Amino acid sequence: MENQIVRLSIKFRPLENILSPPYTSKISKTILFSLLDGAGAEDVLQKIESTQSQKPIIVTPVANLSDPARRFLFKTVSSREKPIILGRGGIYGFHVTLTSSSISLQRLIEALSPGTRLKLFTGEILVEDTVFEVRSYESLGIKGDKVHITFMTPTLLSFPKEWVKIETPLRHSLLPIPCFIIWSLAQHWNTYASEKLKIRNVKKLAAYSNYALVELDYRLKPVTVVYDEKRRPRGFIGWTLYEHRKLRKKLSTYIEKLLEYANYVGIGRSRSIGFGVTAVRSIE
Repeated sequence: MENQIVRLSIKFRPLENILSPPYTSKISKTILFSLLDGAGAEDVLQKIESTQSQKPIIVTPVANLSDPARRFLFKTVSSREKPIILGRGGIYGFHVTLTSSSISLQRLIEALSPGTRLKLFTGEILVEDTVFEVRSYESLGIKGDKVHITFMTPTLLSFPKEWVKIETPLRHSLLPIPCFIIWSLAQHWNTYASEKLKIRNVKKLAAYSNYALVELDYRLKPVTVVYDEKRRPRGFIGWTLYEHRKLRKKLSTYIEKLLEYANYVGIGRSRSIGFGVTAVRSIE
């Protein structure tokens, strides 16, 4: 059976004020673990704990759905003194994306039923709603001559180590350079897409993207995130508007597919724990 993309949107309400960790994807994963464990879905739990580099499950941080901006909640170094509190009666939510058919969709539906009450740290929550979206890899593709990418959580866009033949330290770009975006997406795509949809020459496509995706406007901000007691990853948030110049039809078709794929799996490193959450749309 070919892999498909399944996106779960989970909405919940705290029944009392709950103090959150500084990066709220830890709350998302705790809720997901509790729901799956209660339903006996051990196969899904094993996938979440996978150590492979391109993970089949991506979990976003928590967003405040009571706020019109619906921003994802995370703490930066500049805001570290102010705690994140999920307010009693507020509406919050997060997304989970699965890219492997080995995970039982039926088991997920059974586990994520609305109306479930769960213990969360020192408080309790009520799962209000769950929404499922299923897409095939073949159906993906952002059309249009202009593409707007919003980087909603800090994006850790790394330089590909495969591009040089010497030992290099980890290096993140604070700018959304097209070749790094496409390289990041293509590595994940090739792990789960069917054989006929795999990108044969990722390096060529990444190089092509620097000429095909031309920056028209941007608003970006570098941020240093408080992830836990020790780790302080530095990435960027904001948005960029690109013109998509379709210089080669086949290569641009792959770019269209990968850019819509980013709506489900994000961009850059540490996507499985909520970094690099993006919203990509075309502008006519």
